[in-house]
Amino acid sequence: MKKQIQKKWKPALAIIILIAGVTIIIDSILLPLYVKGNETIVPNVIGMNKDQAINFLESLNLTPVIQTTRFDDKYGKDKVIFQKPIKGSHVKEGRRVYLTISGGEPLVRVPFIVNKTLRDAQLTLEKAGLKLGQIDSVESELPTNIIVEQQYFQGRELPKGSAVAVKVSLGPQEGMIRVPALIGKSLTEAEGILKSLSLVIGLKTYIHSSKLLPNTIVDQQPSEGNLLKMGDSINVVLTTNKNGQMR
Repeated sequence: MKKQIQKKWKPALAIIILIAGVTIIIDSILLPLYVKGNETIVPNVIGMNKDQAINFLESLNLTPVIQTTRFDDKYGKDKVIFQKPIKGSHVKEGRRVYLTISGGEPLVRVPFIVNKTLRDAQLTLEKAGLKLGQIDSVESELPTNIIVEQQYFQGRELPKGSAVAVKVSLGPQEGMIRVPALIGKSLTEAEGILKSLSLVIGLKTYIHSSKLLPNTIVDQQPSEGNLLKMGDSINVVLTTNKNGQMR
């Protein structure tokens, strides 16, 4: 009876041993080979151009993902400044590699420097992360070396380290004449005013108007308040009842 039971269990035991053996082989030999065959090593793409890094990662069956963009002093615009996973990591093919891209130099706001001395303007610009650029001198009623005009308006954003050009006053000049207001006056009236100031009418441009009398001044250059030398001219825009623009 005992021999019959042992004989009956031998096939079942053999099957169990066979299954266990196959499982061990798959787990210890075949599965590691399969997993290893689908792994790749993450390369270093820091410092690469964004498009170059994307193409390189895709060629290795990895999935590049641009996670964010931030300003960076070290790397130029569109360069990769950070990656995750880091270089040398062993990952599965298709793994996402997150990239942080440089937005270039940080932007700073231009301060207001008109009516400041050159020294004060330079300090103000440097404090804002900018520098003083080209300096031109112009005639003005303001004291010498006072800034009368700046290249960029207050609040404009520029890359850090940019230069801002300025115009400074030569100081009040003897014999300078302040430009009068001519807009709204007739040509004849304006000529009389300018003659009394030793100034003259310059270029005349005509535009059609059905609301104003002919030869009414609607614009002038230079504008009211500017300083001119004796004998200088002022260009004006006049109305006409004829269609079209004339000079």
